[in-house]
Amino acid sequence: KPYRANKQAKSVEGIRARDLIQKALNVLKQKPLRLWGVSLLCQLLVALSALFGVLPIISIPISLVLNAGMAMVYLTGYRGQEVNSDALFAGFHRFFKVAGGMGWMALWVLIWGLIPIAGPVFAVIKMYSYRFVPYIVIQDPDISATEALRLSMKKTEGFKGRMFLADFIVSLCCAGVMLVLGGLSMIRYVGPVFMVISVIVGVFFALVVPLLTGLIGAAGYEEIFVKGGAGDQQEPKA
Repeated sequence: KPYRANKQAKSVEGIRARDLIQKALNVLKQKPLRLWGVSLLCQLLVALSALFGVLPIISIPISLVLNAGMAMVYLTGYRGQEVNSDALFAGFHRFFKVAGGMGWMALWVLIWGLIPIAGPVFAVIKMYSYRFVPYIVIQDPDISATEALRLSMKKTEGFKGRMFLADFIVSLCCAGVMLVLGGLSMIRYVGPVFMVISVIVGVFFALVVPLLTGLIGAAGYEEIFVKGGAGDQQEPKA
């Protein structure tokens, strides 16, 4: 067992940004419609909570818990389990704890972002430091918001850059494709054709990229937190 744990830890240390992207793509190819359907439901419920919640003190916690639930949907899909709306509402069983953890995370990202000049950079770094918080607060009923942030910071140490690079590569590829299509749409005669193509591709990216980045986040949690902690840290209790 110690040998297996050490071998697994070494494997996790060698995980690269492109590995996270590839693993996420493999899952997305298998369940695109189901993931998109639950994602659309999440967005609809968030919009309804903002519309009918009246007060931010009501609508914001609901949105935070739904977003944490969506993270669990991606994790469920990444693990090869059936994707449905059940995971989306997982956080409502411990609503106040999950909302508190997510709210505490958002507050600290905001605080770091308010630092003059370098604030946005610090905010991005902290976003990746706290990236495992949604999974932790939903799965561990005993952990506090502060402990969840500390645990996420510990487990993302040394991997924040790789997770950021994975998201950046996806964004860069999409931007590159749209830039090329935009340039081709300015060519005389064939421009209108490429303009239509660019609109179609833009819609496709708008539908697929959020799913891909969500799965990349789930891949990071599974490969770094769960498998990487096999030797010294158990997965949060379900």
